[in-house]
Amino acid sequence: MKFQIIFLKNKILKNFFKILIFFTFSNVQAQTYSNEEIVISEMGFSRFVVTLVPDESFSKNPDSGRWLRVIDRNLCWSGVFLVTDSKYQSCRNKNKSNPDMKIIIKLENRNTKTENLKSKHLILTVADNDGVPLFPLEIKLKNNRFREQELMNLINNISSKLTGLGGILGSTIAFTLKQPKRRKIIARVNTHGKKLAAVSKNSSISLLPSWSPNGDAIVYTTLSRRGTAIIYDNFKGRPVKILSSNTSATQASKNFLSVSGGSWFSMGQQLVVTLSRNGNTDLYSFDRQKRTETRLTSHRAIDTVPNLSSDNQHLIFVSDRSGHEQIFYLQLGTKIPFQLTFGKSSSSDPVWSPDGTQIAYSKISFGHSQIHLMDPFTGEDHALTNGRYNSEQPAWSPDGRQIVFVSTSTGVKKLYVIFKDRTGRRRLTRTPKDFEEGSPSWTARKF
Repeated sequence: MKFQIIFLKNKILKNFFKILIFFTFSNVQAQTYSNEEIVISEMGFSRFVVTLVPDESFSKNPDSGRWLRVIDRNLCWSGVFLVTDSKYQSCRNKNKSNPDMKIIIKLENRNTKTENLKSKHLILTVADNDGVPLFPLEIKLKNNRFREQELMNLINNISSKLTGLGGILGSTIAFTLKQPKRRKIIARVNTHGKKLAAVSKNSSISLLPSWSPNGDAIVYTTLSRRGTAIIYDNFKGRPVKILSSNTSATQASKNFLSVSGGSWFSMGQQLVVTLSRNGNTDLYSFDRQKRTETRLTSHRAIDTVPNLSSDNQHLIFVSDRSGHEQIFYLQLGTKIPFQLTFGKSSSSDPVWSPDGTQIAYSKISFGHSQIHLMDPFTGEDHALTNGRYNSEQPAWSPDGRQIVFVSTSTGVKKLYVIFKDRTGRRRLTRTPKDFEEGSPSWTARKF
């Protein structure tokens, strides 16, 4: 993906170059599928409209009502489907358009290898509007019950077959968790707010988790009286300190590691980090095996919060070199950054979408921070959230359909998830009221 953004003060020239950029990069589009499949275009996305059709064998089961609600919930939270008569407003087919397909739900008894025993299977068959089966998927019941994780996997399978993208149900979000009178730690939770567990297990304050591209490792920043450090954890042994300051974090050190976490190169060998050298805070690439650094920016202002595109070519970051915190773009291999956001309001927390076509970021509007989506190719920009509270620190789902972010709508920072079309906002976690959450990072890996 070739990418150039030219900043010109002259408004006429600016508009001309916007048009030029659009046509130059017209080959870089969001992923588009056939007319029978989900379409993602520009800032929004569409979803399959499905009708759930319980078979008589399913309806007779006393648990059918509860199971139907669980199926509805998982189809909704997948971000791929609208469901006829869904209990979730954001996933209901409001315009009453004809469904794209049906999902026929059956219960079936089958003989096992032991002749006298039978096993029961829950079968979801994707069919066209005439009821012609396209493909069936099933779950084997145990004691007339199924685990929701099994249903997540099944619906992920359906999503994958229809879209060509991996489903996100059951995937993992890492985040910072602060309990009252305790240090801040790195924790993780799945898409349903379950399987909450601690990741960091040290005596330091832990911040800013970042998953490797394939989810096999995580890095995060620690703060202690001994200084700051970036910790690498591949969940196979003891976490490793890969980069650290030499002195206390309270001192102005020539080798002080700024707290901005790291952005991964795709193969997982390198990180983009924020370092201070001789009082100057800039971005560096760091090879964690060779333990070498390469300077990427050089400015007397503070450059921080780096995020690298999935193709390892395009770096976005936050800098106050214009007088306010704004988002800048730098193509790796060049030395000239270009400003992406403008105005008196500060912008921060930029993150590339998985396909590299959009940037989610935080922008202060009317005294409160809100999540925005930006198309850097066309200049299109809109607010994803609103309200008289702060919404910030966005992170994309692995399939690019949803965003997890931090909101203070309850008075305390908590994690929420929202669809890219501004619908489906829901609280992710159910931690106690006074627990504070922040800095989410989303991976496809399941624990």
